[in-house]
Amino acid sequence: MRAYVGLTFDEVSALISGESLKIEILFAATAEFVATHIDLDEEEREFILTMLAAEESLDLREEGFGFVLAGDVPTNVIIEEGADSIKVSEEINRDWAACIFLVSPDGQDLTWYGIQEVENLLPSWSS
Repeated sequence: MRAYVGLTFDEVSALISGESLKIEILFAATAEFVATHIDLDEEEREFILTMLAAEESLDLREEGFGFVLAGDVPTNVIIEEGADSIKVSEEINRDWAACIFLVSPDGQDLTWYGIQEVENLLPSWSS
């Protein structure tokens, strides 16, 4: 299941360097979320979830950019589904990562980066 979570710069750095992240709750298109947004297509629902994670990322940071991880969570680690989120039994790892969205400081712009690009871009995102 595709899921989204707001991260700090340090969490992105740790994930890219191979560390796991102890984050249990991720935004996802749960059955309840899809039923509530039946009039939207998959892309529109994913946009909403990405923006929820972007807001979360801006709340986590002191200044500068926010970050959203979009990842594919194995169904066997999902232990609970909420209205717009899932709870997982394992730590998030790089194998789940599909991409990172760079969130502008004002939260208005998101820029997509493939996970393989992130390591080289991290130094430019640190400030």
